[in-house]
Amino acid sequence: GERVSMGNLLSSSGAPSEGQKANLYDPSAIKAVMDLASAQIMRKIQYVEDHTHSNLKLILGFLACVVGISAYLYPVPFPENKQFLKWCVILYFAFSSLIQAITFVFFRDVIFVSSPKKTGGISHYIRLLSKLPRYHTKYKLNLKVVVGEKLTENEREFDIQKYFDQEGYFINDRYSKDFKKFHSEAMEGMKKKSK
Repeated sequence: GERVSMGNLLSSSGAPSEGQKANLYDPSAIKAVMDLASAQIMRKIQYVEDHTHSNLKLILGFLACVVGISAYLYPVPFPENKQFLKWCVILYFAFSSLIQAITFVFFRDVIFVSSPKKTGGISHYIRLLSKLPRYHTKYKLNLKVVVGEKLTENEREFDIQKYFDQEGYFINDRYSKDFKKFHSEAMEGMKKKSK
Protein backbone atom coordinates (compact mmCIF):
# COMPACT_ATOMS: atom_id res chain seq x y z
CA GLY A 1 0.00 0.00 0.00
CA GLU A 2 0.86 3.69 -0.15
CA ARG A 3 3.21 4.73 2.67
CA VAL A 4 3.24 8.10 4.44
CA SER A 5 5.22 9.60 7.29
CA MET A 6 6.10 12.71 9.24
CA GLY A 7 9.49 12.92 7.53
CA ASN A 8 9.02 14.89 4.32
CA LEU A 9 5.34 15.12 5.14
CA LEU A 10 3.78 17.17 2.37
CA SER A 11 4.27 16.87 -1.36
CA SER A 12 3.78 19.90 -3.60
CA SER A 13 0.09 18.96 -4.03
CA GLY A 14 -0.56 19.15 -0.26
CA ALA A 15 -0.94 15.36 0.02
CA PRO A 16 1.03 13.27 2.49
CA SER A 17 4.28 12.11 0.86
CA GLU A 18 5.10 8.49 0.21
CA GLY A 19 7.76 6.09 1.48
CA GLN A 20 8.76 7.46 4.87
CA LYS A 21 7.72 6.61 8.38
CA ALA A 22 6.13 8.13 11.47
CA ASN A 23 7.40 7.72 15.00
CA LEU A 24 4.98 5.19 16.48
CA TYR A 25 5.72 6.46 20.00
CA ASP A 26 4.64 10.02 19.20
CA PRO A 27 0.81 10.36 19.21
CA SER A 28 0.94 13.88 17.78
CA ALA A 29 3.00 12.63 14.80
CA ILE A 30 0.56 9.77 14.19
CA LYS A 31 -2.42 12.12 14.50
CA ALA A 32 -0.83 14.60 12.08
CA VAL A 33 -0.32 11.89 9.44
CA MET A 34 -3.90 10.64 9.81
CA ASP A 35 -5.32 14.20 9.85
CA LEU A 36 -3.51 15.04 6.61
CA ALA A 37 -4.64 11.79 5.03
CA SER A 38 -8.26 12.45 6.09
CA ALA A 39 -8.25 15.97 4.65
CA GLN A 40 -6.67 14.71 1.42
CA ILE A 41 -9.35 12.02 1.05
CA MET A 42 -12.05 14.68 1.51
CA ARG A 43 -10.47 16.63 -1.36
CA LYS A 44 -10.29 13.49 -3.51
CA ILE A 45 -14.02 12.89 -3.06
CA GLN A 46 -14.66 16.37 -4.44
CA TYR A 47 -15.04 18.50 -1.31
CA VAL A 48 -13.55 21.98 -1.44
CA GLU A 49 -12.05 23.22 1.79
CA ASP A 50 -13.49 26.40 3.28
CA HIS A 51 -10.65 28.63 4.48
CA THR A 52 -12.79 31.34 6.10
CA HIS A 53 -11.59 30.63 9.66
CA SER A 54 -7.93 30.49 8.56
CA ASN A 55 -8.33 33.76 6.68
CA LEU A 56 -9.93 35.38 9.73
CA LYS A 57 -6.99 34.33 11.91
CA LEU A 58 -4.54 35.66 9.28
CA ILE A 59 -6.33 39.04 9.18
CA LEU A 60 -6.29 39.29 12.99
CA GLY A 61 -2.59 38.35 13.02
CA PHE A 62 -1.86 40.97 10.37
CA LEU A 63 -3.69 43.62 12.41
CA ALA A 64 -1.67 42.65 15.50
CA CYS A 65 1.52 43.08 13.46
CA VAL A 66 0.37 46.49 12.19
CA VAL A 67 -0.22 47.57 15.79
CA GLY A 68 3.25 46.33 16.79
CA ILE A 69 4.95 48.05 13.86
CA SER A 70 3.10 51.32 14.48
CA ALA A 71 4.20 51.26 18.12
CA TYR A 72 7.82 50.83 16.96
CA LEU A 73 7.67 53.46 14.21
CA TYR A 74 5.61 56.10 16.04
CA PRO A 75 7.61 59.34 15.57
CA VAL A 76 7.10 60.83 19.05
CA PRO A 77 9.88 59.93 21.57
CA PHE A 78 9.23 57.70 24.60
CA PRO A 79 8.00 59.77 27.49
CA GLU A 80 5.43 61.60 25.33
CA ASN A 81 4.12 58.45 23.58
CA LYS A 82 3.17 56.46 26.69
CA GLN A 83 -0.56 56.70 25.99
CA PHE A 84 -0.11 55.56 22.38
CA LEU A 85 2.11 52.64 23.45
CA LYS A 86 -0.40 51.62 26.12
CA TRP A 87 -3.16 51.36 23.48
CA CYS A 88 -0.85 49.45 21.13
CA VAL A 89 -0.13 46.88 23.84
CA ILE A 90 -3.84 46.57 24.67
CA LEU A 91 -4.80 46.14 21.00
CA TYR A 92 -1.99 43.66 20.36
CA PHE A 93 -3.09 41.60 23.37
CA ALA A 94 -6.75 41.77 22.23
CA PHE A 95 -5.98 40.58 18.68
CA SER A 96 -3.72 37.78 19.93
CA SER A 97 -6.30 36.68 22.50
CA LEU A 98 -9.04 36.68 19.88
CA ILE A 99 -6.95 34.43 17.62
CA GLN A 100 -6.41 31.99 20.49
CA ALA A 101 -10.09 32.06 21.48
CA ILE A 102 -11.25 31.36 17.90
CA THR A 103 -8.84 28.45 17.65
CA PHE A 104 -9.64 27.00 21.07
CA VAL A 105 -13.42 27.47 21.11
CA PHE A 106 -14.47 26.95 17.50
CA PHE A 107 -11.70 24.98 15.79
CA ARG A 108 -10.00 22.99 18.52
CA ASP A 109 -10.11 19.54 16.90
CA VAL A 110 -11.30 20.57 13.42
CA ILE A 111 -9.17 19.23 10.57
CA PHE A 112 -11.44 20.00 7.62
CA VAL A 113 -14.42 22.27 6.92
CA SER A 114 -15.95 22.02 3.48
CA SER A 115 -17.65 24.63 1.38
CA PRO A 116 -21.32 23.86 0.67
CA LYS A 117 -21.79 20.96 -1.77
CA LYS A 118 -24.82 19.32 -3.38
CA THR A 119 -25.11 15.54 -3.10
CA GLY A 120 -28.24 13.90 -4.40
CA GLY A 121 -29.96 17.30 -4.61
CA ILE A 122 -29.19 18.10 -0.96
CA SER A 123 -26.91 21.06 -0.20
CA HIS A 124 -24.67 20.42 2.80
CA TYR A 125 -21.26 21.08 4.28
CA ILE A 126 -19.00 18.93 6.44
CA ARG A 127 -16.93 19.58 9.55
CA LEU A 128 -14.41 16.84 10.25
CA LEU A 129 -12.95 16.63 13.77
CA SER A 130 -10.34 14.23 15.10
CA LYS A 131 -8.91 13.11 18.42
CA LEU A 132 -6.13 10.76 19.40
CA PRO A 133 -5.89 10.78 23.20
CA ARG A 134 -2.46 10.17 24.67
CA TYR A 135 -1.66 6.45 25.22
CA HIS A 136 -4.64 5.33 23.10
CA THR A 137 -4.59 3.32 19.92
CA LYS A 138 -7.96 4.58 18.68
CA TYR A 139 -8.04 7.56 16.33
CA LYS A 140 -11.53 9.10 16.66
CA LEU A 141 -13.18 10.89 13.76
CA ASN A 142 -16.35 12.91 14.07
CA LEU A 143 -17.94 13.78 10.74
CA LYS A 144 -20.61 16.43 11.14
CA VAL A 145 -22.92 16.91 8.16
CA VAL A 146 -24.86 20.17 8.24
CA VAL A 147 -27.95 20.53 6.03
CA GLY A 148 -29.65 23.88 6.64
CA GLU A 149 -30.38 23.84 10.38
CA LYS A 150 -30.08 20.04 10.75
CA LEU A 151 -26.89 18.48 12.06
CA THR A 152 -26.04 14.81 11.63
CA GLU A 153 -23.08 13.56 13.68
CA ASN A 154 -21.23 10.40 12.79
CA GLU A 155 -18.43 9.07 14.92
CA ARG A 156 -16.02 6.26 14.19
CA GLU A 157 -12.88 4.95 15.84
CA PHE A 158 -10.00 3.75 13.68
CA ASP A 159 -7.41 1.44 15.23
CA ILE A 160 -4.05 3.00 14.37
CA GLN A 161 -2.39 -0.42 14.56
CA LYS A 162 -4.33 -1.36 11.42
CA TYR A 163 -2.96 1.61 9.44
CA PHE A 164 0.70 1.63 10.48
CA ASP A 165 3.08 -1.25 9.97
CA GLN A 166 5.69 -2.26 12.56
CA GLU A 167 8.28 0.11 11.06
CA GLY A 168 5.92 3.10 11.29
CA TYR A 169 4.85 3.32 7.65
CA PHE A 170 1.32 4.57 7.12
CA ILE A 171 -0.82 2.34 4.90
CA ASN A 172 -2.82 5.01 3.11
CA ASP A 173 -4.76 2.67 0.78
CA ARG A 174 -6.25 0.74 3.70
CA TYR A 175 -7.13 3.90 5.60
CA SER A 176 -8.58 5.56 2.50
CA LYS A 177 -10.88 2.59 1.89
CA ASP A 178 -12.16 2.59 5.48
CA PHE A 179 -12.54 6.39 5.54
CA LYS A 180 -14.57 6.40 2.30
CA LYS A 181 -16.85 3.69 3.75
CA PHE A 182 -17.35 5.84 6.86
CA HIS A 183 -18.12 8.88 4.67
CA SER A 184 -20.62 6.89 2.56
CA GLU A 185 -22.46 5.73 5.69
CA ALA A 186 -22.58 9.33 6.92
CA MET A 187 -24.06 10.50 3.59
CA GLU A 188 -26.71 7.75 3.74
CA GLY A 189 -27.63 8.89 7.26
CA MET A 190 -27.88 12.48 6.02
CA LYS A 191 -30.23 11.48 3.18
CA LYS A 192 -32.49 9.51 5.54
CA LYS A 193 -32.61 12.35 8.07
CA SER A 194 -33.39 15.03 5.47
CA LYS A 195 -36.40 13.14 4.02
